[in-house]
Amino acid sequence: MIPHGVRRLATGLTVVERVGDRVANEHVAAVVLLHGFGRYHGHLLDLWPESDAEWSVTAVQARFRLGPAAYRWFAYEDLPDGSVAIAEDEEQRSREALLSYLDERRRDEPERPLFLVGHSQGGMMALSVALLRPGLISGCAVVNGRILPETVALLPRLPDLGRLPVFLGHGVADAIVKIDRGRNARDALARMGARLEYREYRGAHEVTPGMVADVVAWLRTILAECGESKAGS
Repeated sequence: MIPHGVRRLATGLTVVERVGDRVANEHVAAVVLLHGFGRYHGHLLDLWPESDAEWSVTAVQARFRLGPAAYRWFAYEDLPDGSVAIAEDEEQRSREALLSYLDERRRDEPERPLFLVGHSQGGMMALSVALLRPGLISGCAVVNGRILPETVALLPRLPDLGRLPVFLGHGVADAIVKIDRGRNARDALARMGARLEYREYRGAHEVTPGMVADVVAWLRTILAECGESKAGS
């Protein structure tokens, strides 16, 4: 197993980086993994390919602790009418902390492509970044996530995502973030001009090695096309 370097930020986030994965070439992509509710940094990091010179890999752990190896980006409550109430103060603090970290990455490595990969709440955070600051990232992949209405409310108008690459995957039996919310996110992102790949899976709310393999294949396709575009320019 590849050892990890751990850094706790002043914002409360914990950043875990695979030692040796930070590639010196700034044109090699950076992948930032965002776990879901009740998980920790290792949930996605343990599923991601261990040795891959195509990108550097960092996992960001949320600031709010639920218990041993269990963290959240924000608290939430399922309401009787089927809607979801979130702790907006926690969501704002998490979002601002994540944006601060990503801004730092951009300042340090302005030429490096930067992709977010998130599950559940981590996917919601990734989509919030895509909607609020689409120019900050090179693309994002989300499994079993949704677009937060609270994020949409912050926008003066729906953004033009300018063909930002987005992968959405969702389990049709997901009882936590139901499939209709994934399909709504799909339709909204298409209207905003994202370059969208959407897949549905037979599973529920979990993220599986097969889903991760699909994300990795999607990312390789996007990076290959970016390389061809640069070579031809």
